[in-house]
Amino acid sequence: MMGPSSAATHGIGWTVKQVRIRELVPGKKQALCVDDQGQQVEVTTAIRRTGITPEVGQDWLVDRTYGGWSFAAQLDLT
Repeated sequence: MMGPSSAATHGIGWTVKQVRIRELVPGKKQALCVDDQGQQVEVTTAIRRTGITPEVGQDWLVDRTYGGWSFAAQLDLT
């Protein structure tokens, strides 16, 4: 028997990804990002858990805590 699981992990695969922001779409409150596998990831900008405003070119960890992908933490990889 499996233990309790998060609703964010049930049946949808990875729950945390590293992405780079390629484009911001303000009218849709969305960021178009690319993960470290080269796949496009759409991330909502409507959920703000940090005081940091996402900008094109930044690296972030995104997760599915609230259903769809949202920004969790900015990475400073330089």
